[in-house]
Amino acid sequence: MEARRRDELLRAMLFELARNGYAEVSLERALRASGVSAGEFEAEFADMDACLMVAYEELIGRVLRRATAGCQSESEWPQRVRVGLIAVLDAAAAQPDMAKVMVRSFPGVRPSFYERYVDLLERFLPFMREGREFSGLEEELPDEVELLAVGSAESIIFGELDAGRAERLPGLMPEILFSILVPFLGPERAADEMKSASAAL
Repeated sequence: MEARRRDELLRAMLFELARNGYAEVSLERALRASGVSAGEFEAEFADMDACLMVAYEELIGRVLRRATAGCQSESEWPQRVRVGLIAVLDAAAAQPDMAKVMVRSFPGVRPSFYERYVDLLERFLPFMREGREFSGLEEELPDEVELLAVGSAESIIFGELDAGRAERLPGLMPEILFSILVPFLGPERAADEMKSASAAL
């Protein structure tokens, strides 16, 4: 299958999921939209679910590359978290359908799909672990502090997406940043970072 039409098929499958929900996903519509024949599809994918899995993995990869692109600088950890968070929130605001697919529609299909979503969250954990060292507390912090930090940001993002307010997410960056940093830095230092982020907006 030609790479361009394969990419269009994967996008079409994600838009089907975003707009219609899993129960109403139409492979036929996605094939028509991408110009891919049924024979080409069958040669590349075992079934519709396999295609959705690949589409989701590629979506995750794009988000991760965007989130980590600016996080390799010499800046301190809180500033690098801010840069990555801005990238994620800007992407969600620009493509709310895809953001909702990533954190809601796809994980809700079935347990195996939810496991892929958990894989996404776990890919952020090594970066979060840097916060443990940066805090100077290390072993004093709870074992699950990284998951707590990601989960608190996740809940705010979920709420805005579910309410149809994805466009507000970039403006909420300072508050979301605070929710990520506070388990590592405590409220005072996290509040200082939040104020700095607010001033930079």
